[in-house]
Amino acid sequence: MHTYKNPIIKHSDAYNTADPYVLRHDGYYYHCYGNETGVYITKAKELWDIGDGETIQVYDCSQEGALPSWFAPELHRLDGKWYIYAAPNYDRWLHVMTVLECDGESPCGRYENRGMMRGLENKWSIDGTILTYGGERYFVWTSCAELYIAKMADPYSITGKVTVLTKPEYAFETRVGLVNEGPAVLYKNDKIHIAYSANDSRDDAYCLGLLTFCGGDILEASNWTKSEHAVFEQTAEIFGPGHCSFTTVTKGGEEIDYIVYHANLVSGSGWNGRNVFVQPFTWDADDMPVFGKPQFEEE
Repeated sequence: MHTYKNPIIKHSDAYNTADPYVLRHDGYYYHCYGNETGVYITKAKELWDIGDGETIQVYDCSQEGALPSWFAPELHRLDGKWYIYAAPNYDRWLHVMTVLECDGESPCGRYENRGMMRGLENKWSIDGTILTYGGERYFVWTSCAELYIAKMADPYSITGKVTVLTKPEYAFETRVGLVNEGPAVLYKNDKIHIAYSANDSRDDAYCLGLLTFCGGDILEASNWTKSEHAVFEQTAEIFGPGHCSFTTVTKGGEEIDYIVYHANLVSGSGWNGRNVFVQPFTWDADDMPVFGKPQFEEE
């Protein structure tokens, strides 16, 4: 294992680095991301090499009749099959959660568009992710700058009760704009957490908040608690850290938890300067994540 330097992927016109989603599977890391040209997956042996790995395009926006601007794609393996959940632009900035399905064993196979997530048809929805609890799957997404959750009937559908999990209310999440978005699920022993991004994503104040499930009916918002303060936010050198995913790295036989996120190195650069960062994090005695502060290099 070698030392990496943050950011591990620097923003460029050729490599849109927003909303990084990384999944570890069978000894490889898969970085799923989208930009104006399509949806991509990069495969690498080491987490910090995801900017230089083998890359395939799984959706081409230049094809006739293709949907443009796929927001925040996520790669998930469900019942032995690979799916990508993302929100393309259907009409006049109507982004709707949509499912791409892989036809092979490898996540780098050929994908087909299975259409809008059933139950969310023609409803503005972005940043979808999957939560597993009690042998059931739940879909968590963003709509109207609030986080929602519903049970999944299958990989293509939600069903039944739809719950608003959180909306902006505390000082840390109402600094610039009223936004809760980008949910990322994190499990620790019997606890389930959802890290989410708060504030306008173009602003330096973009940061992470945290929801924690307390048990009971997972579709009851009252069974979730929210941190009253940001759990990960800007420093004097790194601005607007947010929209994260989580993975692990094996070091000395131990599994180390890592957060993968985007942030800016120049204050005020908004959407035009987002880079990908990674760093390890720890847990306290109550199984709450301790992310620390955004950093440049591994300690």
